[in-house]
Amino acid sequence: MLVTCSGCLGSSSDEEVNETITSFLTSFNNGDLNTAFSYYEGKDFLVPATLEIKFNNRGILIDSIKQFELKDTVVDGDVGYTTAVCEVTHFEKNKAAGTEQKLIYFRVQKVGALWVITKVDLDGPISASETLENIEVPATPVDPIINNIPLISGVTVAVLALGIILNKKDKSGGGSTPLLDISTAVPVEKEALAQFIKFVPAHQYSAGSKAAVDIWIKNFSQQSYDNLAVIANFPGTVKVKKPALSFGSIGPGETVKKTWNITPAISGWVAIEEPMVVFEYAGTRYSGQLDPVWLNVQ
Repeated sequence: MLVTCSGCLGSSSDEEVNETITSFLTSFNNGDLNTAFSYYEGKDFLVPATLEIKFNNRGILIDSIKQFELKDTVVDGDVGYTTAVCEVTHFEKNKAAGTEQKLIYFRVQKVGALWVITKVDLDGPISASETLENIEVPATPVDPIINNIPLISGVTVAVLALGIILNKKDKSGGGSTPLLDISTAVPVEKEALAQFIKFVPAHQYSAGSKAAVDIWIKNFSQQSYDNLAVIANFPGTVKVKKPALSFGSIGPGETVKKTWNITPAISGWVAIEEPMVVFEYAGTRYSGQLDPVWLNVQ
């Protein structure tokens, strides 16, 4: 497969916009839906599987894009628009029957130091008058939390309680779950954490089968997140190989993925409770708890 993009770029912003779109389309075409979804923030696709379904409905299947070119890239401040002209394999009765041209229209918005896709239209150009997605993230996402620590003291209690839970035996394997030191950490509200941390479970799990829960972290700020770790309380019906995941350092503009390898034992909806994140930023240690991660086990 040959993937190309337009070389007539007017500015560094144009290049960054086109790099984001190129990464998105290349990841989708390679079948890496989670990576493609990590470049997107909007309402067109709720989960990675939705991305595949909507593209398939327009005749754009995984590994069907033979080449594409980005045209008419326009950047106005923190908003950009571009069109992907794709040569896509056409199928008849599940057999390749030549290629056809498909147009995909994109809107991107700048969030911190990164450009993210906020609108994808497979039917026609996107109007500049459409309402933009409200996804602005401060250059230093933890600063507003620090300024309002007196208002979020309740989080401290929850985090300290979680520290006790994490010191119990791991129900899934009988070993000790590592204890994260949060005694000196500044508490962060889940709304702030959710701006740069995303849990991506599979659409469905099978009881008794090994599977994965992906964790994506984007660093939108100008400084690195250091010694970042994620841990959670897994129910006894879900075996997990490694409940504590270490991300190490995540540099400015960097996106990192780690995976919980799990084996659910029984069918039904089960929850990974009290996922907690601990990290250092600009020399200060922070911690916070996010909403449970729900798994649909069949």
